[in-house]
Amino acid sequence: MDVLRLASLLAELPPERTRLLDNLGRLRREVGPVTPELSDALADRMNLRRGDVHEVVSFYSFLQVPVDAVRVCTGPVCDCAGSRALLSEAAIEVPCLGHCDLAPVVLHGDEVLGGVTHSTNGFLADPDELREPAELAPDEVVARLEASGLTGMGGAGFPTWRKWDAVRREPTPRVVVVNADEGEPGTIKDRYVMELRPQLLLEGLAAAMRFCETDEAYVYLREEYATSRAVLQEAIAARGLPVRLVIGAGAYICGEETAMLESMEGRRGMPRLRPPFPAQSGYLGRPTLINNVETLAHVALILRGEGRPTRLWSVSGAVAKPGCYEAPLDVTLRSLLDDHAGGLTAEPGAIVPGGAASGILPPAALDTPLTREALAEWGCGVGSAAVQVFPIGYPVRRLVSETMRFFAEESCQKCTPCRIGNRALHAVFAGERELTPEQREEWLDAMALTSICGLGQAAPVPVRNALRHWPELVA
Repeated sequence: MDVLRLASLLAELPPERTRLLDNLGRLRREVGPVTPELSDALADRMNLRRGDVHEVVSFYSFLQVPVDAVRVCTGPVCDCAGSRALLSEAAIEVPCLGHCDLAPVVLHGDEVLGGVTHSTNGFLADPDELREPAELAPDEVVARLEASGLTGMGGAGFPTWRKWDAVRREPTPRVVVVNADEGEPGTIKDRYVMELRPQLLLEGLAAAMRFCETDEAYVYLREEYATSRAVLQEAIAARGLPVRLVIGAGAYICGEETAMLESMEGRRGMPRLRPPFPAQSGYLGRPTLINNVETLAHVALILRGEGRPTRLWSVSGAVAKPGCYEAPLDVTLRSLLDDHAGGLTAEPGAIVPGGAASGILPPAALDTPLTREALAEWGCGVGSAAVQVFPIGYPVRRLVSETMRFFAEESCQKCTPCRIGNRALHAVFAGERELTPEQREEWLDAMALTSICGLGQAAPVPVRNALRHWPELVA
């Protein structure tokens, strides 16, 4: 601990509760891992209950980790690539580091060992020019978004125009928040946008701020994205946009929009009950427009008159060119893998079509269009468009076990079915406990029906897919 730096830093830190996560991050980076003593000192500086700050520190996994720690990703793609062999006594095992195209991934401090590279196409490969959004009336903005058919690219798929229209109908002051906390294993598309087309993102954000008649905007960015952070900071400075970066601290659940708002307000990132929705009462009770990074990039293109029916697909695992590719909304798995990702490098055993919560497909589904309707026939969803290909040598049982381990570790534990259900299902597929078919179905139903956010509601999907397509797993 740098005691001398602590004294001067505390005097610099803003006392507002909404800056708690920022302040804790600065303590970690400039003084050392947040200990109970540091937590108490910060609570006193901010005039907060010490217990309030302690409970926030305990929620975020990286606040008590040294800034130069070695972190090894053991998410499913990295696990398949042999990342567990890289673990040592000095390394910290983490469930996802958001660089799945570079698997197996190791972070030394902020540095990705081996460097950050990109394999891409489409608008991600175009020059990133600083352009101001078109001067359009609010009704024209809504009309263009509606005509485009754009839906949210974070996973929920809610029509973008409806969200914008709902916020605009609420009174000022309004707020705009960019959700850049993608944490679903296999999902890298927002990172690609921020690192390759930051000005395109900010153009969409500027359009959103103008539409909402606000100069208050935030980007909630996951802590592991150091390259994205540096590129965004430079791009924001070049544009002169009044945007504040809020850096997370290792909590996948904060990608859920209401959990993100809780985190931004200086609390544990636990989802809120809805209604009210963020469009009505979001950040500090104000009407809040929340869009994910890719969505705002598409907004910028649509308002330029350059929109097209495509999206970004994250591709990782057993392919020749892991990366992020622009492809049609109805592209088939086979076309995406062969025409964009260089083809398969091994016989596929299982394919995740859209992130950990989207389900698991057998190789027979390779010619399936990646649309909501077509994937629904297989019991899957498009999710965050994170396609992960696992070779036949990687057991499907292990894939399910590692997926449920991820959900168990990342659950905020607010909902009992999610808290105990994910742990139990991980244990079942890890061979550590048994459930009768009746018990298993009861637990899966309880998780899907009574969890208050998408984590607990969707966690049963990969389990049910595995039992449907590989019934011998529990024979």
